[in-house]
Amino acid sequence: MKHKYFVIASIFLMLPAFLLWGKEGGVTDEAQVLYEKHKESVRQIRVINLATGKKSAIGSGFQFSAQGHIATNYHVISDYISRPDQFRVEQIRHDDSSGTLEILDFDVIHDLAIVRDPTQHDSFVELGNSNISKGARIYSMGNPYDLGMTIVEGTFNGFMEKSLYEKILFSGSLNSGMSGGPALNRDGEVLGINVSTMGNQVSFLVPVEYLETLYERVLKNGSRPVKDWDKYIEDQLVDNQKYYINELLSSKWESRPLGDAYIPGEISKAVKCWGGSKDDGDEMYNSDYVNCFNEDSIYITSSHSTGSMEYKYNWITSDKLNPFRFYNLYESYFSFAHRYGNADEKDAEKFICNTDFVLVDGVDSKMVLCARNYKKYPKLFDVNLSIASVEWNDKGLLTEVAITGVTKDNAIDIVRRFIREIKWKK
Repeated sequence: MKHKYFVIASIFLMLPAFLLWGKEGGVTDEAQVLYEKHKESVRQIRVINLATGKKSAIGSGFQFSAQGHIATNYHVISDYISRPDQFRVEQIRHDDSSGTLEILDFDVIHDLAIVRDPTQHDSFVELGNSNISKGARIYSMGNPYDLGMTIVEGTFNGFMEKSLYEKILFSGSLNSGMSGGPALNRDGEVLGINVSTMGNQVSFLVPVEYLETLYERVLKNGSRPVKDWDKYIEDQLVDNQKYYINELLSSKWESRPLGDAYIPGEISKAVKCWGGSKDDGDEMYNSDYVNCFNEDSIYITSSHSTGSMEYKYNWITSDKLNPFRFYNLYESYFSFAHRYGNADEKDAEKFICNTDFVLVDGVDSKMVLCARNYKKYPKLFDVNLSIASVEWNDKGLLTEVAITGVTKDNAIDIVRRFIREIKWKK
């Protein structure tokens, strides 16, 4: 009887190891199984400079249909999109064979692109959905730093809350070169597309649903390549800013006190505000400040991103400076005009500024409004607004607002709303 119990106990002790034993006689591991299953579907994407034959950009991609459709990030192929006469796009497959890719369509807002492999390899990965539980184990594939294909384990941590655009928070290490690769659930289905990282195990994925929407557009177009890329990008940018500006203008704005005023605070879910004070006895003045911004931006090229908003306030007071010295101090804080936006001279015209004096809730104020037009996308502008109250000689409120990539009409509406929302304590 003791021998019988010993045998039964031994069987149960062996059971965990038995459950890990694969059908082929090896010990299975989820990451290893997924890598082996999908390594033929994941590609390195390269943008090649025609003049030198060398890589100018690398990323990853994955085939997701039997017809050779491959997903990647828009930013991976953006050099080619902006200058197709200087570059070509190619892929490197798992067996080191290479081939040229054809651009079919892209979504610049969500940083996605669909390209096509004309050879139509049979291996492809299935698209799933991003509706999984927070804390679930997920797996990202890609080619970091041109070192070879890898798979990274991490955790699904839901969606970013303070963002204009849905992104999955992936607690795992994405590195340069993995952009455009697939993030897989435990069944090997794509739930998201690698897009960016902040380092320290903080990375972001585009939900697969946006890829499915883009794919529907590709199929509706008969898998024919889209034309006139500049106009196509402009249309997407205009439609997008119309959506979020309309939402912003129709919402109730948070108001918060600063000095003798009430100012707009976190005016949307995508905005974060930080504040602080400077009390410098040597310089004989005090400054209380609030800085607000969204962390969203839309990548167009390496020298040009758009779709951002930043605004900040400074309440400056002094009971030690004479009016002349206070004015000089105040003017130095006010001279920031038109420094926001990263577009360079090939992307945008120079800022044109107008200065005027206006009443802000009955208080005399100086206003400088600057705007510059995008060269390839003439419907869009970067706009910078500066307002300084000039009612007093020992205190004042400085307001700065910067918005990138908006139409003229929307810019005017935002400027008017900010001026209207600033109130003074009675």
